[in-house]
Amino acid sequence: MKKYIFSLFLFISFTAQAHNVGSVYGLVYDAKSKMPLIGVNIQLKGSLIGTSSDINGKFELKNIQTGKYELAFYYAGYQTISNNITVTENSTDTLMVLLNESAIDLEELTVQGTRPISAASSKEIRAIDMQLKPFRTSQDMLLMAPGLFIAQHQGGGKAEQIFLRGFDCDHGTDVSINVDGMPVNMPTHAHGQGYADLHFLISETVEEMDVNKGPYLANIGDFYTAGAVNFKTKDFLENNLIKIEAGQFNTQKYTFMFQPENGGVQQNGYIAMQYHHSDGPFLSPEKYERMNIFGKYFFQLTPNSKLTMSAGGFSTGWNASGQLPDRAIKQGIISRFGGIDNLEGGVTNRKNINVYYNFLTGSGGVFEINSYFTQYNFKLYSNFTYLLNDSVNGDMIEQNEHRSIQGINSNYKFSTSWLGLHQLNKIGGGYRGDQIDVQLWHSPNRIRMNNFTSDIVDEQNLNVWFQQEFVFSPLLRMVWGLRHDFFTFSKDDKAGSTLDSINNGMPHATGVSHQSVFSPKLNFIISPIKNLDVFLNFGQGFHSNDARDVILGTRVKELSAAWRNEGMSDSQIDSRLNNYNLEPDMKNIGTLPKATAGEIGIKTRLFSKLHVALSGWYLFLDKEFVYVGDGGVTELSNPTQRLGIDAEARLSILSWLWADLDVSAAKGNILNLPAGQNYIPLAPTLTASGGISVVRAKGFSGSVRFRHLSDRPANEDNSIVATGHTLLNASLIYNYKQFSFAVNAENLLNSEWNEAQFATETRLKGETSSVTDLCYTPGNPRNFQFSVSYKF
Repeated sequence: MKKYIFSLFLFISFTAQAHNVGSVYGLVYDAKSKMPLIGVNIQLKGSLIGTSSDINGKFELKNIQTGKYELAFYYAGYQTISNNITVTENSTDTLMVLLNESAIDLEELTVQGTRPISAASSKEIRAIDMQLKPFRTSQDMLLMAPGLFIAQHQGGGKAEQIFLRGFDCDHGTDVSINVDGMPVNMPTHAHGQGYADLHFLISETVEEMDVNKGPYLANIGDFYTAGAVNFKTKDFLENNLIKIEAGQFNTQKYTFMFQPENGGVQQNGYIAMQYHHSDGPFLSPEKYERMNIFGKYFFQLTPNSKLTMSAGGFSTGWNASGQLPDRAIKQGIISRFGGIDNLEGGVTNRKNINVYYNFLTGSGGVFEINSYFTQYNFKLYSNFTYLLNDSVNGDMIEQNEHRSIQGINSNYKFSTSWLGLHQLNKIGGGYRGDQIDVQLWHSPNRIRMNNFTSDIVDEQNLNVWFQQEFVFSPLLRMVWGLRHDFFTFSKDDKAGSTLDSINNGMPHATGVSHQSVFSPKLNFIISPIKNLDVFLNFGQGFHSNDARDVILGTRVKELSAAWRNEGMSDSQIDSRLNNYNLEPDMKNIGTLPKATAGEIGIKTRLFSKLHVALSGWYLFLDKEFVYVGDGGVTELSNPTQRLGIDAEARLSILSWLWADLDVSAAKGNILNLPAGQNYIPLAPTLTASGGISVVRAKGFSGSVRFRHLSDRPANEDNSIVATGHTLLNASLIYNYKQFSFAVNAENLLNSEWNEAQFATETRLKGETSSVTDLCYTPGNPRNFQFSVSYKF
C-alpha cells in the first residue's frame, strides 16, 4: 500500500505540469429574482469536464487547455443555455449567467437524467446542506441526511449506531453507505451485520452527498432497506489547507491537504492527511487516536474519457467506559462519566485502493466502471453484562477479524426514443468478494480464556440491474427497474463440529450455501405545475444475513431432511437439533429478508427562496433469524411494519442568511405479537433538527442549530424507556484573507443526555441476581472546540 501511494504521487509530481491553460469563473442567477441558483450543472459540451454551482451560485473550471469551447448550463425548470467561450493562456474568464424559468424540455430532461425520483432524493437540497450544516467528522456528515441520527457507545473508534425511518439500523444493517462507488458496509462482521465504519473518510475531502430514503433505485443492493447514503470525494481542492483544532477533553486534530499548483479540470491530484486525538469527558480517558491518509489523482485520457485513482487508509485505537447501568449511577456506585470495566476499547484499520474510469460515447451515452480493493482489521473488547455469565472473571468478550474485499461495479447510461417516447436507460452489474477470518473470545481483562467461535468465511455477491426512465410528457415520468443479486457463502468452522457430543455450548457448522433475490422498483413522477413534483414510489430491497447464520440455517435444513429420511418425527428432530445448540425453526425461515416499501411525496420550490419536501411512507420487513455477534448465537426476529412522515424545508431569507428544518415521525410494531408487547426496541418515533445559518465568503459566518430525539421504547413491552434529548449547538467562523478562525460549541444548554441506550440484563459486583435495566453511554456535556485554518 505504501509503495502504491508513493508511486501514485511521484507520478503526479512529474505529470501534473499543465501548459497552455486558462480558467473560467462565473456566477449563475435566476434572471427574474437575481437570486443565486444552487446545483446548476455546468459542462463543456462533448466532454466529461464539468462542475456545479455552489450556495452562492459560484462555479469555477481551473486550468482548461486553451481553445474554443461551448459551455452549457442545465437546471431543471429553467431554459438550458450555451455560451461560446475562448480560453486563453494564463487568463481567467469571468461569466455572469442568468437563467430563465421555462417549461421542461423533454430531450434535455432525458439526456441529463438529473431530476429526483422521490421527495427525499433532491441533489439540490443536499448541495445546500453541504454548505449550511457544520461538520467536523465524517460521522457528523451522516447527520446531514434528514431524519438520520447516530449514537456512539464504545469510545470514538467504533462505527456509530444509526437510526432512520423507524429503524434501529444497528451499525449499518439497514442503511447502504458508499464512498466513490466503494461499499462501506461489511457483511458477516465480528460486531454486527452491515457494520459501516466511516472513520477512513476525511470529511474535508467530501464534495457531494446523496441521500435516498426507501428502496426505490435499482443500482443499490445489499443493506438498502431504510435508505442509502453515498459520498463523492473532491477531484480537486479549492485551496491547499492547513487546519489546527483543539478544545476540551484534550481534543486535538490536525489536517493537511495539498495539491500541485497547476492542477485543474483536465488533470489533478492531491493528498490529505489528518490526525485526531481526544480523551472524552470520562474519568478513565478514552485515549482515542486516529491517523488518516488519502490521495486522489485523475486525468483526461481524451476529451471523452477520464481515469481516476485513489488510495488511502486509516488506523485508530481507543479505550472505552462502555454502557453504564442506570442503577449503578443512581445508587452512587459510579459517577455519570465513570466506568465499571475500563479495559473496554479496541483497535481497527482499513486500507483502500479505488480505480474509476468513465467514457462519453459519440451518441451521448456514458460508460462507467470502478474497481476497488480493501484490507481491514478489527479488534474490540466489550463487557455489556459485567458479571452475569462469569461471576469470578467477568464477561469481557473479544471480537476479532481480518478481512480482504475486492469488487467491481459498472454501468452504461444511454438515451433512446421509441414511439415518440423519450427514454433514459441504465444497465449495470457488479461483483463483491469478502474473505474473512472472524473470531469471538471470552477475554476477561483482555486475556483470552475461551474461544466461543472461530470461522473462515468466503462470501461472494454478484448482481445485475436495469433501470429505465420513460418521459411521457413534461407532466409525467415513470422510472422502473429490476435488480437480481446472487450470493454464495462458504464457512469453515475452526471452533467445533455440528455433531460434537461435547462442545462449548455454541452452535457450530461448516458448509456452503447459495441464495438469490429479485428486487423490483416502480416510480411515477407527476409535475402538474411549474416547480411542483408529486412522487409515487414502490420498491423492494433487502439486507443479507451474516454468513454464519446462513450456514447454520442450511445445516439445520440438511440435518432435518436427513433425519426425516431415517424415520424421525418432527419432535425428535427438534429435540436432537436442540442438543446440538441449533434452532429448529431455522429450517422454515429464509436468510435474505425483503423490505417492501411504498411512498407518496411532494417537492416544490417557491420564489427561488423556499425548498420544501414532504412524504408519507410505509415499509414491511420479513421475518428472519439474526446472528448476534456479541454472543455467537442466532435470534428470531419477527416481521415488522413501519409507517411515517418526513418533512424538510430550506429557506433563503437573504442571500447570506438561511434557515432549515427537518422533521420525521414514525410508528412501527412487531407483527405476530400481542398489542403492548410488540414495540420495536429503540426505533425512533420523532426526530427533528434545524437551524439558522449565516454564510459569507468574508467576515463572520456561523450557525445555531438544534437536534431533537424523542423518548422511545427500549424493549418490546415499553417497560424500559430510552430517554430522548434536545441539544443546542452553535458555531462561529471569521474569515480574514487566507485565514479562518472558528469556535464550535456543543450542548450549549449543558443537558444531560444519552448517546446509545439499550435494555440489558447485567449483574454487578455484590449483586446476588441479575437486573435488566437501561444501560447507556452518556453524551458529552457542554464543551468548546477551536480551530485555525490557513488556505494557500
